[in-house]
Amino acid sequence: MKPTKGDRSVNRPVRTLLAVMLCIALAVSVTACSQPAATTPGSTTAPVKIRIGTLPTEDSLPLWVAERDGLFTKAGLDVSITVFQSAQERDAALTAGAIDGFMGDLIAAATLRAGGVPVKVVTVMLGAKASEGRFGIAVEPSSTVTALKQLAGVPIGTSSATIQEYVLDKMMEAAGVPGASIKTEEVKKVPVRFELLMSGKLKAAALPEPFLSLAAKTGAKIVADDTQGANISQTVLIFSQKYLDDSTNAAGVARLLGVWDTAVGSINAATDTFRTLLVDKARLPDPLKDSYAVNIYPTAQLPAEADVQPVLDWMKTKGLLKVPVTYADLMWTAPAK
Repeated sequence: MKPTKGDRSVNRPVRTLLAVMLCIALAVSVTACSQPAATTPGSTTAPVKIRIGTLPTEDSLPLWVAERDGLFTKAGLDVSITVFQSAQERDAALTAGAIDGFMGDLIAAATLRAGGVPVKVVTVMLGAKASEGRFGIAVEPSSTVTALKQLAGVPIGTSSATIQEYVLDKMMEAAGVPGASIKTEEVKKVPVRFELLMSGKLKAAALPEPFLSLAAKTGAKIVADDTQGANISQTVLIFSQKYLDDSTNAAGVARLLGVWDTAVGSINAATDTFRTLLVDKARLPDPLKDSYAVNIYPTAQLPAEADVQPVLDWMKTKGLLKVPVTYADLMWTAPAK
């Protein structure tokens, strides 16, 4: 039944009220949708997303501590950490834009830069001092070699065109072995290199941690390591230049470095309490689970030019740089706070 003229006049105030309420509801809805989600108390800023690639090694322990303890979230960061099984996979992920930054070394950074993939080093992860991190040369269990000089002319297992070969060359050079007498045998995968050494199929091998400690624990002999003398190896955190060129991202990385310092402070104050996490994340072998020494980590800082330039010079000598790369090319300056 249609309403009469009288009915319509009676319902007009009701219809007006409903229309006003609808407008208010619509305005509130639009306003709410326009506000970014808060991530910290009192904040209305969306978290900065940072995708980091790493390898299952001890270098990234502060990042894993920050992830476990919620430090990224507290800093307004949305950090995802992807563990790769090889440096080649990691580098390919950065080039493809699947990650924004990664744990690597100076040779990886310079190689990418020279190859047309601009990157920047934002901090040292291990190796601000020679005592941080360890890389060395071990000989097979039955060997009578006790000094690097005795390995002149002896093939040493390593991976060419890598930081491992660089450290090997520098250690042999420091021991007085002429360049022409430094012989290497290509064995790219460290676990395979370790097994060949322990079986006697390699007379000597260049090994990073934790394989160096495992070799010593299971019968091999460490002839020398790089924790004494000149500082020749650093692990660094590297980011895509394209990612850093965005001011929001750059501010996020600056906060990330602050989180790094917080995690480093916790680790360095009680290293042994972080062994379980390190064992899990770095996949330490069973013989080392209860005895492996957790590193002292550096606070966020750029590597010294005196440590970087020799690496670049070595790469030039080896023909590894297609175009010149300088210290300034590789180092990132954090935005002013």
